[in-house]
Amino acid sequence: MEAIKLGPFVVPLVRLYVALALGGFLLAAELLARRYQPRLSAWAWNAVFIGLVAARLGYVLAHLGAFRDEPLAVFYFWQGGFSPFWGVLGGVLYTLWFFRRDLKGLTLILPPAAVGALVAAALFAFSARQATLAAVLPSFALPGLDGEMVSLAEYRGRPVVINVWATWCPPCRRELPLLAEVARARPEVAFLFVDAQEDAETVRAFLKRSGLELNNVLLDREGRVLRRLKVVALPTTVFFNAEGQAVARHMGELSRAALLDYLKKLGP
Repeated sequence: MEAIKLGPFVVPLVRLYVALALGGFLLAAELLARRYQPRLSAWAWNAVFIGLVAARLGYVLAHLGAFRDEPLAVFYFWQGGFSPFWGVLGGVLYTLWFFRRDLKGLTLILPPAAVGALVAAALFAFSARQATLAAVLPSFALPGLDGEMVSLAEYRGRPVVINVWATWCPPCRRELPLLAEVARARPEVAFLFVDAQEDAETVRAFLKRSGLELNNVLLDREGRVLRRLKVVALPTTVFFNAEGQAVARHMGELSRAALLDYLKKLGP
């Protein structure tokens, strides 16, 4: 399982685990602030904020080429893209500055830090134990927009990216132009756009209305790909190497930086 459903919302487990770990850290800091030193509350909240900003900036700097063409994408936090190393470093540096005149006060930060670390370690360890085996590229056939059946097995021997989407899905519509652009620039990778349980007329009308030119659009009317790849939310993108083994998957809207990172995992 890679996500949890909360009513109409689907939350990736990684983000939920980070939120719970930060919540444990802040709760422990608030309890200590009430008992020992009130300013611990300000320190904890500021450390989290600065850590998140540093994590985002670290990721952006590491993928500067991808963000140079789309500078506003720096603020698209919902796409993900945070560097844990730079986040921790930012929080540590702020902490040292905050307690620069009271180094003995640093001992009070140990319990909140330990709580946050233990919550994160426990949740991610549990997630690792529940992880399913890597998926393989399906071998069945799906119809294209022209009604002709296309066997997914024909793509064995080259890297494959399967993007599962639907015309009614806002994040799907936002990421499709990026995927189409990268697909044209990387012809050695087969990009398959698998529409989830809609008919050809609906998909054709959407593509015409949006002006998108997508190759390899397939229709999954019966949800076979959804079941085989265990898709729980749209969009979901799965990356297969030339041997047909899944090497990465992404649930939710892809950023340019994340997409290019995933493609690197497919090999040269």
